[in-house]
Amino acid sequence: SFKMKTSVAIQCIVLLACMALCTSLFIPRCQCVKTNKAIRTALIAQLKVHEPRPYCNRREVIVTLKNGSEQCLDPQSKFTIMLLEKL
Repeated sequence: SFKMKTSVAIQCIVLLACMALCTSLFIPRCQCVKTNKAIRTALIAQLKVHEPRPYCNRREVIVTLKNGSEQCLDPQSKFTIMLLEKL
């Protein structure tokens, strides 16, 4: 009886983990959780701006750095506003 309860509990945990993984992969959401006020412009390789969309109600400014990593910029910061005006 104990083995049966343990087996059912493990199956439930695996099922919940799979559901959580699937929903997080297929439901789009905002990319930027944390934002930076500024970043050295010499490190920036590319700039992307995502306007508000149905699944994310805020503007997102994402820079790809020369090392391939991505950083989110605060769209309200003076640095980001000046950077967008330059480009």
